[in-house]
Order: sequence, then structure tokens, then C-alpha cells
Amino acid sequence: MRLVSAHTLFCLVVATAAVSAQPMSLRERLLLAEDSRAQAPDDLAALRQGLTNRDPQIRRQSVRAIGRLEKPDLIAPLTRSLADDNVEVRIEAVNAIGQLAIGAKGVADAVARLLARAKSEGEPRVWGPIAATLGRLPYTAPADVDRVEAVIARVLPSGAATAIQIDALLGATEGLEALARQSGKISRLKAPTLDGLRVAAALEGRAQDADKLARIRCFATLALTAAGAVTRSGLDAGIADADDEVRRLTVVSARAAIDGREMVIAKGLSDRNAQVRYEALQTWSRQAQKTSCAALLQAVRDPNPHVSLLAIDLLGNGCPAHEPATTTLQSLAEVLTPQSSAWHAPAHALVSLAKVAPDEARKILPRYVSHPTWQVRMYAARAAGPVAAIEDLHRLGADSHPNVREAALGQLIALKRPEAESVAISALTRGDYQLVMTAARALSAATDQAEAVNALNAALGRISAERRDTSRDARAAILDALKQLQPATIPPSVVGSIVTPGGRRIDVSRLDALSYQRLRFVMAGRGTFDLQLLPDQAPVTALHIATLARDGYYNGLTFHRVVPNFVIQGGSPGANEYMGQGPFMRDEVGLVSHRRGTVGISTRGRDTGDAQLFINLVDSPRLDHVYTVFAEVVSGMDVVDTILEGDVIERVEIVPAPSR
Repeated sequence: MRLVSAHTLFCLVVATAAVSAQPMSLRERLLLAEDSRAQAPDDLAALRQGLTNRDPQIRRQSVRAIGRLEKPDLIAPLTRSLADDNVEVRIEAVNAIGQLAIGAKGVADAVARLLARAKSEGEPRVWGPIAATLGRLPYTAPADVDRVEAVIARVLPSGAATAIQIDALLGATEGLEALARQSGKISRLKAPTLDGLRVAAALEGRAQDADKLARIRCFATLALTAAGAVTRSGLDAGIADADDEVRRLTVVSARAAIDGREMVIAKGLSDRNAQVRYEALQTWSRQAQKTSCAALLQAVRDPNPHVSLLAIDLLGNGCPAHEPATTTLQSLAEVLTPQSSAWHAPAHALVSLAKVAPDEARKILPRYVSHPTWQVRMYAARAAGPVAAIEDLHRLGADSHPNVREAALGQLIALKRPEAESVAISALTRGDYQLVMTAARALSAATDQAEAVNALNAALGRISAERRDTSRDARAAILDALKQLQPATIPPSVVGSIVTPGGRRIDVSRLDALSYQRLRFVMAGRGTFDLQLLPDQAPVTALHIATLARDGYYNGLTFHRVVPNFVIQGGSPGANEYMGQGPFMRDEVGLVSHRRGTVGISTRGRDTGDAQLFINLVDSPRLDHVYTVFAEVVSGMDVVDTILEGDVIERVEIVPAPSR
């Protein structure tokens, strides 16, 4: 297809002129109704009218918006959409009914309607989502779990030659994984189901179906692991699988007590994929570290920094007397210099050394306490706790960076030191919400109650006056402390979020332009990676993040949280979980799964996004239907894999997507 010029696209995305005062289109009305959570009766009426619109895209948008309202009494109006003549509308309706299944009555209503549709649905692309949705609903009665299992499991293969409907099987294995994980304590998966999952876990087929087949094997492996039904033959097949994710999950399942699992773990330790080696190292530590640290000592030299850092961290758990880790950790910790930018390995080594050889760590600690890089000083605080370096903790508790202060204060609290109170009193005058929360926790049992109450009240008044949604958790922490010291003297209105309903005009032309744009993250010293926004699935989120990127919001911020084999998270002005952009963003949870490379919005509860984003490093089905996915990495995932804690986002550029 022919694209307009990059200049024209850029203007469409970054134009700041107000939207014209013309009457809103139906599409925009639906977007605004969803964004405001249908606060007005007219909003809900518009959404319900959209269900019968001639345009399937309007019907699909209306269905999705109604699902996001999470009101179980709206399940009935969506029943007709389950039989829509458009496949995409039916899929959206299945997911929406799952979102509306709130409370016992809502779940029962959703299950009844989905089971009824499962009997008549002949399209595998729709039947699969029905199975996946049925599996993830919350159940309380064994009979309900068994009834759903029987329906989902009917498409499982019974042998290698069994004919399969691949889309139906993909949804079935996804649903059984969720059912085993969430409802396994209520009723365990039955033997025939487990047999079918074992066949699915080894399923192969046409090259064009390779991705779906690999996902089926992953879900089947996860389901068997959650059900405690892993076998040695399954481990052997899984560790030899061509798919990296299947092998990684196989190493996780090797944590079960199965004869011969040591050979599977050993293969994982030498796997060509770093994520598999990382998982194998975790498994080794759980199973064998008490008898040998050989694998950890070798992995310290792994070419992948995430694997190496994990080995260093695990050495802090201790090793057998004949394999002391002290020498290795000490040599790594001593490498740090004031000019060193490669601080990760030395800092991790210092913390581990503090656990296994406190005297040696104490000798090295001063150079970390005075280091110019604030992250190094933060790790110094984490090491100062185990070695009880109280003077250093007190000094770090007055550091110029709030994250260093917070780490030091946390250690003083853990040590139950009286110095924690004075450090906390001072911390309450700062503007960082994470630091304020830790300070409030420190003062909940203060010895000088009057001083603590005065400081907490002053902080509460100051922070409440800021009227920022993102201060919600800090305000709640202060109130919790005050309740311990001076019960129930503050009206509950200061506890809740200040977030107000939506209602902003949404420039649909800008929204449409996002489909032809990418966000290019330029990482200092790393390279670049590109995000393709998903304005169809998460329109308001995609538009908001693109606007922030255009305005330079992310420039100079960092990825402050790096959890290998899970996510990297960044975009916080305070480089921590609780400092972000306000007001809160609304969730746009939908059909897009949290697969490797997808990008989501970090939250601390429903509708609490503060523009911090995370990138999934592996498939994470546990996050599905909980967090908004608004983009996906379309190039540079190899760069994403190299990102370490504290890496700087030099800038984010808006660039045209390649011609399609």
C-alpha cells in the first residue's frame, strides 16, 4: 500500500493544535465513553447501540469497551455478539465476557454463556479463545472446575497421529494452564487430560505453524508443571526442543523431584540460549548448592551479564566448605574504581560478600559508600546492613539521591536500629514517594510519638496539597503509620486516588497516524530498539505514550528495574516504582497476550498507570488480562536483552514505519 510522506505523518502525530469543534464521530464517542468508564447514561447507551452497528469495527470497539467496564450485569447484552457473523467481533465478545465475570454471580453467568457457545461454535479461531477464557475464570467449586476441564480437554490430541485444529488446541492448552495454576487446589486435572497435555507438549507439524505449535508446547509444559505431573520422558523431550522458550520452561519444571533431573539441569547450564542457562542456574541453586557451587563459580564467567550476575548473587547464599566463594567475590568487589562504569558485577559481589564474609566486605565498603554513581551507593547500603556498618548507613541515609536514602533506611529498619527514626523524620521532607513510604513504615512504632506524628502530618498535608494521583500510595502509607500512633483522626478522603473521569477529546487523525509510526529508543552505549504502537487495542494509552515521547519526557530516564527472564521496567523520573507521570492512566486490558517483546504499562492496582513501561523478556501469560499491552518491539530485541539496571534512555524518536 502507498504511504504518505514521513513529514506528513510526523505532523499528524505531533500536531498540537486543538481538535476542531465539529461534532464527534461515533468512533470518538465510543473512545470517550470507554475512557470515562461510561460514567454518564448516554455513554453506556452509545456503547450498547454500537453493538448493532452495520460496521463490524464499530461493533468490535463497542464490545471491547463494554468488557472493560467490568460490570457483570452487562454480560447479557453481549450474548448476541457471541453469535456475530464477524469472527473478530465474536473473539472480542468472548474476551469481554471474561472481563465482565466479576463475583460469583458474574462468573456463573459468564461460564453458562461461554459453555453454551462452545457447543455451537464451529470456528477454531473463536473456540480457542472460549477455552482460554473458561480456563482463566475464578472458580470455587470442584464441580465447576471439572465441568470446564471436560469441555476444554476434548480437543487435546490422544496420539501423535491425531488430527488437530491448531487454533482450538492453542486456546485449550492456554486455558488448561490457567485452570491448573489458578484452580488446581480446588480440583486437579484428570488423568486423561494430563495424557493429552503430554502429547501436546511434544507436538510438531508444518513449518508455517511453528510459532503456534511452540506456544502449544509451552502451555502444555506449564500446565503439567502446575499440575505436578512432569515426567522424566517429558523433561528429556523438552530439553531437546528446538524452541528456546520450551527448553527454558523445561528447566523450570525440573525443579520437581524426578529421578534423573540432574542431567536435564546440566544440559540447561550449557544451553546455547542465555535465558535457558539463567533458568538452569536458578534450578541448580535450589537443588544442589548445598553440596556444590561448581556451577555457580563457572557461571560467574558466563558471557551473558545476566547469567553472570545471577551466579554472583547466588554465591551469597553460601557454599560448602570445600568450595569457598569468598575469594571469587572479593576479587570481583575489589575491581571497582571511582571512574568505573562497569559497576554491576562489583556491586553485586559486595552484597554477596557481605553475607558470607562480613569482615572482608567491611574492608571494601568505604570506596562504595563514597562512589560518584548513585546506584553503587545504593548497593553499598544493601551491603552495609548485613555487616552492621551503622555509621555508613547513617551517612547513606542522608545521601543526595532518594533511592540511596531509601535503601539505607530500609536496612536500618531491618536491623531495628534507633537511628532509623531520625533518618525517617528527615526523609519525610523529601519529594520522593518511595522514600516517604519507607519513612512512614519506620515511624509506625516510633519511640518519640509526638515528633513522629508531627512529621507525618506535615508530610501528609504537603503531599495531599500536590494533588497528584501518583502520591496515593505514599498518602496511604502515612495514614497507616498515623493509625498506629494516633488512631483515626484524619478523614478517609485523603486516602483515595484523586483521579477523575476521562472526557478529553481524542484526535482520531492522530490516533490513526500512530499505525504508521514507531518509537525508537536510543539507549546510551547500547544501541536502539523500535516499538510499534498498537492504537487499535490500546488507543488512549498509545496516544498518551506517543505524546510523552514527542515531548521528550523519556529522554534521560532509565530502566531502573531489570528482572532477567521476566521484564525490564523504566520511565520513572525517580528511577523507582513509585515516581511516575500523573494523572493516572486508565487500563486498556485486552486480547493482546504478554509475549516476549510486548510492551505494557506498569501499575499498582486497577487504573494506576503512571507512564512507566515494561518490556516482556519472555512469554508471561500470568500478566494477561491484568496489564495493558500498548506496543511491541519490532526491531532491536537483541539490544533489549543486553539492558542492565540503570541504563539510560538517551532519547525517544518518532520515526516512520517501513512501507508495508
